Amino acid sequence: MGFSTADLRAVQAGSATVKSVNTRVREELAHVGVVYVDAPIERFIERFRDIERFERGPGIPQIGRFGSPPRLEDLEALTLPAPDVAALRTCRPGDCDVKLSAAAMRRFQNDVAWSSPDAARQANEVAREMILELVRAYQIGGNPALGHYDDGRAPLSVAEQFGALLAAADPLPAPVPTLLAYLDAYPHGRPTGAEDFFYWSVVDFGLKQTVRVNHVTIYPLAVTPPVGVMYAIAIKQLYASHYFHTTLELRFLVNDDRQAGRRGASLVSITRSRSDGMTGVKGMLLRPIIRRRSRDAVRGYLEHVKRQVERPDPAAVGAPTTLQSRR
Repeated sequence: MGFSTADLRAVQAGSATVKSVNTRVREELAHVGVVYVDAPIERFIERFRDIERFERGPGIPQIGRFGSPPRLEDLEALTLPAPDVAALRTCRPGDCDVKLSAAAMRRFQNDVAWSSPDAARQANEVAREMILELVRAYQIGGNPALGHYDDGRAPLSVAEQFGALLAAADPLPAPVPTLLAYLDAYPHGRPTGAEDFFYWSVVDFGLKQTVRVNHVTIYPLAVTPPVGVMYAIAIKQLYASHYFHTTLELRFLVNDDRQAGRRGASLVSITRSRSDGMTGVKGMLLRPIIRRRSRDAVRGYLEHVKRQVERPDPAAVGAPTTLQSRR
């Protein structure tokens, strides 16, 4: 993946190292990062499952995990950013500052009494209901249930964007094809031993806080110690209120206990996303900025993961934004 000897030495010394990868599609960003986590792999998995404690921090002010089955109460803590509430009042297909389908825009217009003093509360209630409906529909119908974004000049299918992201594996390889096939065919074909959960978050990235909904799959792999990929973790974006059409993060916990005195694993992160505003003349100017910010966010997140897993006290938190926050 193009890491230099100096990069690998930095990883061995405990630093997070991230490289941006050129892509053929201008709307796509790709980053590869590595950090060594000096802690047992099972501790990483245990703490990651507690996603609310693991991720919450200055870059992620709101977060919640869905139960099984998901319920409206799982979204009780979600509050839309104030600028989004203001934008929803005038949202129309082709002209909306929030990523929504045309049907969702109509629902906000019809179900919220915008002249009422408690319009913001009503808007939050509608948003929570729609997010719950999205997760439930996805759990039954998979990618087609993710619908369209109609905020721009032309409708954009989320399922098509995700499918294109999977198909355009170049310049990065397609690791763990069984896992990728499952993400494409969900809810069918779950790999043996894999577990799923869903969570929502509000993340700081760029100028706008972004509401995101994610599907997580933790997949233990059969390996022969002392070397090999022990776990693959996929974080698939189902919805983002700004910036990102689709995002997929793949994380790999790679065991290598051949080095004396080391008990942990290397965390390898591959992040790919498709975003707004990176085509045309304006995109030529914005793309390097978005790319740099997202790369820095990946590095910050890997550093957070290292601190979060290595510290002995699981109650201590403080996560910066992730790429998707990032993004």
